[in-house]
Amino acid sequence: MTQTLNIIGQAVDRLEATSRRATRGARVALAFGIVAAGYGLVVASALHGAGVAA
Repeated sequence: MTQTLNIIGQAVDRLEATSRRATRGARVALAFGIVAAGYGLVVASALHGAGVAA
């Protein structure tokens, strides 16, 4: 999970520079994607902790 968070962090750092030139819609889409990825990590971690997923 730590590795996944690091990968997401690196992706955010790379996209941060380009987002300055992006439209508002692109920034909203990017933010939504980051939130969705974070939520997915939380759900996957909870399922793994509960023994539902291997």
